[in-house]
Amino acid sequence: MHDDPFDDAEEIRSNIPSAAPKDGQAVMLRTTQWLDLGHDDPRMPPAFVIAFSVAAFTTSAFEQHGVPFPATLQKAVPKRQAEFLMGRLAARHAIEHLGVAAAAPGIGTSREPLWQTGVTGSITHTKDMAGAIAVDSSTVHGIGIDIENVVDADARRALEALAITAEERALLEARREHLSVDAILTIAFSAKESFFKGTFGTVGRYFDFSAARVTSLHVNSGRLTLTLEEDLAPALPKGRSFTVCFRMLTLDTVVTSFVW
Repeated sequence: MHDDPFDDAEEIRSNIPSAAPKDGQAVMLRTTQWLDLGHDDPRMPPAFVIAFSVAAFTTSAFEQHGVPFPATLQKAVPKRQAEFLMGRLAARHAIEHLGVAAAAPGIGTSREPLWQTGVTGSITHTKDMAGAIAVDSSTVHGIGIDIENVVDADARRALEALAITAEERALLEARREHLSVDAILTIAFSAKESFFKGTFGTVGRYFDFSAARVTSLHVNSGRLTLTLEEDLAPALPKGRSFTVCFRMLTLDTVVTSFVW
């Protein structure tokens, strides 16, 4: 599994098309909000979420917002630069929410976010939205968040081929309630992304979507269960199950979150 904080290394997501950014936006940073992720677990903080316009982005925005412009992004397309900036800006707000002086996370050797001492968190972004959560690192093993646009028919086929098994799809379709097939498949994909982010620090390597299988779904409570299909680490043995929470941000955008 690969995800937003891991930047261009995400081979799987490159097979899932995204819509082009909206044109004609005069202001890059459109709205900000603190989002309750719906967890009963008190360790899960609210997420800081930014809606932004790629069309209004210029590289001067890095200096304007006080976020370092990495050399590795100097030749990236504006969309990639804007997503990185907004993700790091969201992360800085999430860290400040802890009551500590915040710095924008750096970039690790696997392109994962490097959080300041005493803090861990997660960053996510889509074509026009970025979000982040941060917690005291002594209170959790790991934490993850993921925002996704609901897939269309073409992207659904790529997702099913790479991330969701036939058995998982059957379970998801049987229990999707009022949600569309595309929405529930996106939720399952996103849940695996959040799980990957929250466990990467423990596992220390990339692992496939097949490492965790969807074994239950409760749409009305916004919960699904992932069960490990292989040993990932001593604390993450085959057969261990975890809850991932989800909610729809809009009719075509989902957010998932995970803490352990």
